[in-house]
Amino acid sequence: MKYLTIVECPVVYAAENEHALASKDMLPRFGVTSGLESQHIRVLDTRITSVCIWSSEFQAKKYFGKDWAEKADAIWGDQYQMRFEAIDAASAA
Repeated sequence: MKYLTIVECPVVYAAENEHALASKDMLPRFGVTSGLESQHIRVLDTRITSVCIWSSEFQAKKYFGKDWAEKADAIWGDQYQMRFEAIDAASAA
């Protein structure tokens, strides 16, 4: 079963935090991130929305693990939202 993640976060630049990571650095990259099958990104005003389809729940949760969450909290504070959801093959197509 495929898995969907949606991350909405503010645009932050690398110089603005102790991790030296920009918002785009915190998002998975198609063609590089294991298990990522599809990614769609929208930037509107000062917010980024990343919609990803993963090959499995395991792959999605592996990427968005404890280390990622700690960095996200440090970079965005309470200004980001995440959604995890299982999807069937028909809706993923």
